[in-house]
This record gives sequence, structure tokens and C-alpha cells, in this order.
Amino acid sequence: MRVGFDATNILGHGGIKTYARELVKALASEYPESKFILCTTSSISKKEKLLRLFEKNINVEVFTGLPHARMLGDRFRRLSGLLGALYWRKLERNLDLVHLTDPYSVAGYPHKFVVTIHDLFPLTRDELSNSRLNRFYKLETPHILRRAEAVITPSQYIAAEIQKLYPDQARIICAVPEAADNSFKPLKRDDSVLSGYGLDGIRYFLFVGRVDSRKNLQRLINAYYRLEIDTYDGGGAHLVLVLSGHNSCEVDLSEREYLHVLRDVPQDDIIQFYSSAEALVFPSLDEGFGLPVLEAMQCGCPVITSSCASLPEVAGDAAILVDPYSIEEISSAMKEIITSPQRREELREEGFRRVKNYSWEETAQKTMTVYRGTLERSS
Repeated sequence: MRVGFDATNILGHGGIKTYARELVKALASEYPESKFILCTTSSISKKEKLLRLFEKNINVEVFTGLPHARMLGDRFRRLSGLLGALYWRKLERNLDLVHLTDPYSVAGYPHKFVVTIHDLFPLTRDELSNSRLNRFYKLETPHILRRAEAVITPSQYIAAEIQKLYPDQARIICAVPEAADNSFKPLKRDDSVLSGYGLDGIRYFLFVGRVDSRKNLQRLINAYYRLEIDTYDGGGAHLVLVLSGHNSCEVDLSEREYLHVLRDVPQDDIIQFYSSAEALVFPSLDEGFGLPVLEAMQCGCPVITSSCASLPEVAGDAAILVDPYSIEEISSAMKEIITSPQRREELREEGFRRVKNYSWEETAQKTMTVYRGTLERSS
């Protein structure tokens, strides 16, 4: 089998990019007889980065020349889409199908493709109802669903959201869970690393994620400062926010006592942060999957997360689930963690058991089942 991927948005930080990279690596490892073609722009540097990233996977090839969705600016995005479609028509002569892992960022659609829809928050969040992103999703989502041979989602929650918003769409929807990378594992606390961030000898709660309204950062910060003052000093804990992306929402990230706001943190250091934290506090309002939950569990970090969206599906009974709209509940869960070493250890052990249900090998196998079913139906 020869499967093509749009790799114009596969490098860098972010859940969708991580998903695309880890999926291709797992597919290449699990199915050495198949070929996986990464299609990217004409950038020589991007091609070299992709070749280095997949150098151990001899059945991964990199093709260039695919237009970028915004190569001509937003005003001429339709023209970029036409050029992208022409590129795919030419390449598809030697492909069995194409998998679009980030369909909202592509320049054009292939003739036959499988798509992964990670989330639909631009359509479901009230604060985005009049946004440009909402209008874009309203325009593109029905088009994607009509064109795709099959739809993959990272959770049953997103599969149900698609069926609720588009009850007449007839495409097959398959929930295929993601997983944490194997590099996420428990590390002994290393204050020589943490000291570079001003955290040597300090206990702390941790948040890892993007800065946007879904992440509920203001309520998290408010919940933290509701804790008693002895939470901060002595045997207490600070709050560390490891952030990516720009501050696109109204949240006060100004410097203050006991709050550490960090950006551009290397993955190796994030693993150390997970391994040394009192708990990951991830009270997101809407997630298609919630990969930081599994990353934390795999590092032996207790988890506090939301009782809504996909997060109960991912965390199961291995986390403290809270109402993300309740500052009191978030604060109470943090207090439970900081005052009960026994509860922390219980959550740590439950997390280790939970992550055994997830692996990129299984993700690759379920994804290949989708590919094969698609080709059988089309033939």
C-alpha cells in the first residue's frame, strides 16, 4: 500500500502535529511492506528536517512541491486550493489513498482521501460563534465530510459531535485513540534542570498546553490563589504554566508571586516537569483528546482534569475529575493532592495502569484497518 500525507503542517509543537508525526512513525514501523509518502512545500530546509525526522524509517519518502494553503494569502486561498488539487491529481496516480491529518490547513483536496477531524470547538464554543474561525469551519466541515472516504476521530466524543452537528452525513466515522510518545517516562527529580527555571527545591502544580480560551487558564489561576497561604510556602506548591502559542484570550499571565509562566520549553525538560510535579492540572473546557493527560500519567504524574468533553473518556478512573467551570472544585482537588501523599500515590499507580490501554502501535493498526476498509469499499 502507498499512502500519501500532507506534511506541510507536521513540524513543530502542537497536538495535531505530534499526532501526524507519531502516526507516520508507527505506521512505517508496523507495516514495513507499505510506503508512506510525505508531501510538503518546495522548501529545502523543511524537506531536510523531515528526512532527518524519519531517517530510521526507510519506507517513508518525502516529496516536495505541494502548495501551502496561504502561499497566496487568504484572499487567493481558493487559487491555492486549485493548485493543491492539481498536485494531488498528479501524485495520486502512484498512491492508493491520501490521509489528511489536518484537513483545515490543506491547500487542496485529493480525489480519494481519509481525514482525521481532531475537534470542532470553533463550531461549539459560544465565545467563537461570531469569529472568523467559526465561519471557516462552517464552510469547510460539510465539504470535508462530503468528500472524505472515511473519517477518523481521536475520541468517541468527537465522533458523537460530528453526528450531532451533521446528522445527514453518511461517511463512516471511526474513533481511533492517540497515545503518549514512549519518550515520556518517569524521571528522578533533577534540580539541576529545574533550577534553570527557578524551581529547584520547589513543589509545584503543572499545566501544559496552548494559550486559548478552551484551556480555562484564568479559572485555573484563580483556583490556585484560593488555596490557603501555606500552600505556597514551606510544604506547599507553586503553579507552573508551560505554554505554547500566543496569548489569544483574555487571561492575566502577568508575573506574580508563586506563579511561573514558561514558554518554548524543550520536550526533555517537559518530561522532567511532569515527573517532578505534584499534579498536572488540566481543566480544559473542550478537548478532542487531551494528550497532556496521558503524557503526565506515563511520567508518573497525578492528574486533575475536566469532567466534560473527551477527558473522562481518556482519563477514566485514573484522575480527579472536576467541573471546569467551578473554581471551587478545581481548588479543592488541588488541596486534596497537596495534603494527601496517599492520594497522590494512588493516582500515580492508577495512571500507570491507565496508559497501558494506549499505544501508537495500536493507533497505527486501527488506522490501517480504516485504510484497508476504504480501499475494499472503493474497489
